[in-house]
Amino acid sequence: MDDTSNYKRAYEREKKARAMAEQLLDDKSRELYASVLELQDTVKTLEKTQAQLVQSEKMASLGQLSAGVAHEINNPVGFSLSNITTLQEYFEALVDLDKAITDTSLSDSEKIAAYNQLREEQDLEFIIDDTPELLNDTITGLGRVKDIVANLKKLSHHGTETFEPCDINECITDCLKATENELKYKMTVEQQLGDCPLIPGQAAEINQIFINLFINANHACDPKGILTLKSYANKEHVIVEVSDNGMGIPQERITKIFDPFHTSKPVGVGTGLGLSISHGIMEKHGGKISVSSEENVGTTFTLHFPITP
Repeated sequence: MDDTSNYKRAYEREKKARAMAEQLLDDKSRELYASVLELQDTVKTLEKTQAQLVQSEKMASLGQLSAGVAHEINNPVGFSLSNITTLQEYFEALVDLDKAITDTSLSDSEKIAAYNQLREEQDLEFIIDDTPELLNDTITGLGRVKDIVANLKKLSHHGTETFEPCDINECITDCLKATENELKYKMTVEQQLGDCPLIPGQAAEINQIFINLFINANHACDPKGILTLKSYANKEHVIVEVSDNGMGIPQERITKIFDPFHTSKPVGVGTGLGLSISHGIMEKHGGKISVSSEENVGTTFTLHFPITP
């Protein structure tokens, strides 16, 4: 066998090996591409699921506010309806007076006599004195209902996906208005809100954090609880402290407090996702949330929001 034959066989083997390697590389590239596509689909599904969980927790939080909101709405609606019924009676009395004074079948003296008699029977002086108060109470009550509905609508709004300048103190104030009916029977709210720069963020999601923390504080406290809210800023962050003087969190639970579905509440109360989702929202905003607690003394959640993206 000469060198030419050996070289030719070696060449064929190398050619065949190269073809096999190229085929293997092509097959692996196709598999990798298919895996990338599958991974992209999985990421999209996870993002969609996360968004649904965030919205579900938001609705659960708002649902916990519904009883207090219903009570707060029923009161002004109830007395407004009562006022309107009374005002309708006053209006009918005024119509009767108008008929008496415009009755063409009566002489002027008869008209005056009929008017004075009706004026006394209908107690017109009282109607004149009472009507402005009824109208003012009704306007105030219905305005209160309008504000409550506007606050809930604002908090339930999905918001935009883009970050916009947010006023943290405004977020805190909006959430206090929304949870007022939940808090006012058990807690006194103390606010120490400092001058803070705007931060980049999604107000709807930031509001969800505060709603969760306020409701949790309310559940942790007996009557005469105190909710203390502080906001201040350093060079890099706007910092918010949410403190209560409730039962506190056992040390063995502190490390699990932000885990999904971790809750100390009874079955059917909350989703166990509130703090986990709040933690995720803070990470999304490039910030962090931490907790310190002492049993029978209280709990403080501290939130750091970066001032620049």
